[in-house]
Amino acid sequence: MRDEDDDRKLHIGSTYLRLLSYVRPYMGRVLLVLFVSVLSALLSTLPAQVIGTAVDELQIRETHGQDEEHLSEESKPEGVKKPRRASAIPIARPIRHAASVVHGRWFSQSSESVVTFAVLAIVFFGLHALGTLSKVIHQILMAYVGQGLIYNMRSEVYGHLQSLSLSYFENQRTGDVMSRVVNDVNSLQQVVVGPVVGLITDMFRLAWVFYFCITWDWKLTLMALCIGPLLISCTYVFGKFLRKNFRELRKRVGDLNAITNDNISGIRIIKGFSREEHERERFDEKNSGVYQQNLKLARMFAVFRPITGWMTNAGSAVVLFYGGYKVINGEMSPGMFVVFFPYVGMLYGPIRGLTRFWNFIQRAIASVERVFEVLDTTPDIQDSPDAVELDDIRGKVEFRGVCFSYDNGSEVLTDIDLDVAPGQMIAFVGPSGAGKTTLTNLIFRFYDPIKGAILVDGHNIRQVKVRSLRRHMAMVLQDPFLFNDTVRANISYGKLGAIDDAIVAAAKAANAHEFIEELPEKYDTVVGERGVKLSGGQKQRLSIARAILANPRILILDEATSSVDTETESLIQDAIYRLVENRTTFIIAHRLSTILHADLIVVVEGGRIIETGKHEELLAQGNLYSRLFEMQFRDPSGRL
Repeated sequence: MRDEDDDRKLHIGSTYLRLLSYVRPYMGRVLLVLFVSVLSALLSTLPAQVIGTAVDELQIRETHGQDEEHLSEESKPEGVKKPRRASAIPIARPIRHAASVVHGRWFSQSSESVVTFAVLAIVFFGLHALGTLSKVIHQILMAYVGQGLIYNMRSEVYGHLQSLSLSYFENQRTGDVMSRVVNDVNSLQQVVVGPVVGLITDMFRLAWVFYFCITWDWKLTLMALCIGPLLISCTYVFGKFLRKNFRELRKRVGDLNAITNDNISGIRIIKGFSREEHERERFDEKNSGVYQQNLKLARMFAVFRPITGWMTNAGSAVVLFYGGYKVINGEMSPGMFVVFFPYVGMLYGPIRGLTRFWNFIQRAIASVERVFEVLDTTPDIQDSPDAVELDDIRGKVEFRGVCFSYDNGSEVLTDIDLDVAPGQMIAFVGPSGAGKTTLTNLIFRFYDPIKGAILVDGHNIRQVKVRSLRRHMAMVLQDPFLFNDTVRANISYGKLGAIDDAIVAAAKAANAHEFIEELPEKYDTVVGERGVKLSGGQKQRLSIARAILANPRILILDEATSSVDTETESLIQDAIYRLVENRTTFIIAHRLSTILHADLIVVVEGGRIIETGKHEELLAQGNLYSRLFEMQFRDPSGRL
């Protein structure tokens, strides 16, 4: 158990140091913050000394009935002594000197007592004004550092997500990934930069106060601090519980975001099946988990904070008793006692600040671990050190003994051998789950085969830079995806920065220009999330226009006409004919009528190629392709 605890401490320390490395670009501002913190810490200790000086001045005036400076040693009443420790307050001497100068030069006709208290009031107000100014500067600088930390880390996390392989997103819930990028990163500014600088400020304040107190009365100072070790021990134990519970909270928030994302994305299905109440119950279950976890944390804080407050009050009670005793015996001036009492709170403040800092650390680690889990995920697909840039290609594709399996270990493709000449149209046919989509995913190098190789123009795609490979490819999916942006932006996604004439030409080639011109804002119409404002056929034609504008050498079509009406199918099919011209095209075919003129039909079953040939050749063989064709085209009377 001891080793596990040591490992956990080491892990927390290394994680936090790694997190603080993100502050490095702002080190100049951080140093300025620290300077302001030192100044602010000193300024926060001085007003109490002004009050103490005022109390001693009042005692002197009450004791002598007149200004102390006007009394000679001979005229002082016998037995009356100046308080022994009054002069020990550091700020008292310069204030008295300033009051004496002001009185002598400008207000000699006024009472010196009035002048002294006027100076005390001005100094008191001035110190608070300077303290307020330092806090304002501190907060502004902290905002720059904190928001910069969030910006940099969120950009890094999002950029890293873009580099991760498709398999990562297939194994993650969208809502949980969003929670890590938004919620967890956002919480870091609140629990990292501020607490660190706050702790440093507290330590400087502790140094100032401890110096003053130990100089004035070391015995009373040590008595006041006797409760400190117990307070620190209590904080350590509490912090261990906090980290575990904050991590559980982050997990439950991720679950809540995930189910919310699913519900919003599937709202049509939910309403279509009248499952609103069912989804409400599912959401309430996750929401209740977040609610209960927050309540658990609130109960922990509700118990812990009063306990630490009680401990600090115990130290103050010691000062109240022993300090009062020393004042009665003439060992300490009333002004010194007035200063010492709030200073005890300042001594315990940094210790309580340390407890807050430790609590913040636990909260930060719970969030930052989830963020670092993303950053530490290695992409399955990466450029090899000797990867080459793939410039212009002809479009020749070869499969050489390709085998593939997903993470579950079951083999999806086995011994795939296929040669595709530039400009050919290849159709993949077969039952669901045969491996057709996996074949096209391998061409894009969304995954790597576990055995064999895929070559493009003679280059093994493992030895080619991924971005340069995909730059020559495009896809049109059965369920087209559109961004919640304008028509123009969705088409130009195929070629960023394309001029308007090229966008319009691509839309016309995709038979989309006519319906676009009828939209409220034409090409500037926002299509809604996933193109919800458009029909299925309209979305498909925009995706074809996007592919046309990209001008790829290799094209993947996942049955682009399977879910549209006959008239729209004709428009889409016409656009596809223009799209595939002079391009190497792979079609995942569900409707066999769309591939009758393919250069090569590849029949896949159980992850193996079992037939290849043209339409007429495969029909004549009377095997799986022939049976599939017969099932699709036989009419109810049994005739073809």
